[in-house]
Order: sequence, then structure tokens, then C-alpha cells
Amino acid sequence: MIRRTIFMVILMASLATTAQAQLTRGQQPSRSDNWEFTLQTRYLGSQDKQNDNGSSVSLQDNLGWGFGFSYNFNPHFNLGMDFSWHSINYTAVTIDNEEPPETVRYSSKLDTSTWSLSGNYNILSGRFTPFISGSFGWTMIDTNIFAGYGSGCWWDYWWGYVCGSYPTTYGTNTTTGNLGLGGRFELTPQFFIRVAYEQSWLGLDGVDSRNLFRTDLGFQF
Repeated sequence: MIRRTIFMVILMASLATTAQAQLTRGQQPSRSDNWEFTLQTRYLGSQDKQNDNGSSVSLQDNLGWGFGFSYNFNPHFNLGMDFSWHSINYTAVTIDNEEPPETVRYSSKLDTSTWSLSGNYNILSGRFTPFISGSFGWTMIDTNIFAGYGSGCWWDYWWGYVCGSYPTTYGTNTTTGNLGLGGRFELTPQFFIRVAYEQSWLGLDGVDSRNLFRTDLGFQF
């Protein structure tokens, strides 16, 4: 992990030096006072986790999606909001509380939705720049494991005011944070591409950080 991060920093620095030397010969574009909209892909690597009692879960790798809005206060600092979601296949093993214990294995999908306050610091002011990113937000997690039935009343578009029961699933909500390094290239004054490697954390005990690779297609206006 450390070697991968060092390699990425060196690569970004060398590309930035080359690009900056080329751009100084021409007009430098300005990001100042521009809004941005991005369409995002977010690739999460696989992860295995085992507890002391023998239960375990294996999360498959997954390509998630997202979008965001942000504002450039100057050519270097960008602040905005991101919204993203994943639907991750997983296999879990549970150990029941019987003697002798019985092992149960099942598979399902882990659905997550995240909103976050995000910031980027662009090291250079030219069309190509490496950047440092960070975000902090809130993630809603649904395991899609049946948890029984709830009851209540609600307004339905077709049937009006309805009361009844509905299935529920186990889930939770938690804080989330990301730190990353990446590169940004402006193809035109209105269109740019960002690629980044990030470490992603959830505010849950016993949950390790995950590797996240993202590509953003962005529009300035």
C-alpha cells in the first residue's frame, strides 16, 4: 500500500512538471469562480472479514456510481457535495448459538448510499494538475437480510391513505470519510477528467478501510 502511494505521488509530480512546462508557453485557463458538475464511477476492491466467533463476510469488488456539484473558489481550492451508491455482492457465514454449533452460509447484496461534503486542492493552476482530495459524510447501509415485518400508515399515489404491514431488513447509518490523491486534465475550458486513488473509511467498529479508484467526467460552467 505504501509503495503504491509513493509511486502515484512520483508519477503525478513528473506528469505535472511536464504539463506545467508546456502550458507556460500558452494561455493558462482559470477555474476561479466556476461551478462544476461531475458524473462519477467508484470502483471498490474486494474485502474479507472474519470475527473471533467464526462468523465471516466476503465482499466482492464492485463498480459504483455517483454525481457531484462543486464550486471553485480559486484555481486551487474546490468545495462541493457528492452523492454515490453501490450494490455489492457478498457471502456471509454465521454460527448459531447451539451445541454443537451449526454453520450457515448465505449470499446477498449490500446496498449503500452516501452523501458527503468534499474538497479538492489542485496543486497547479494549469490544465493538468495533481490534486489532494478529502471528504466527510453519511452512509446508509442495507444488508437486505430479512428482519421481520413492520406496520404503519402512509399516503399512496393510487390508493390514497393506506395502513398495513411491510417487510423490513437489517441495516445501519454511519459516518464515512475519504482521503485521496489524483490527477485532473482539462480537455477544453468546459470539460475535464479526474482520476484518483482513495482510502475509504466507515465509522463502524471492526470495519477496515477499503481501496477506492474513481474516475470523474466533469463540466465547468
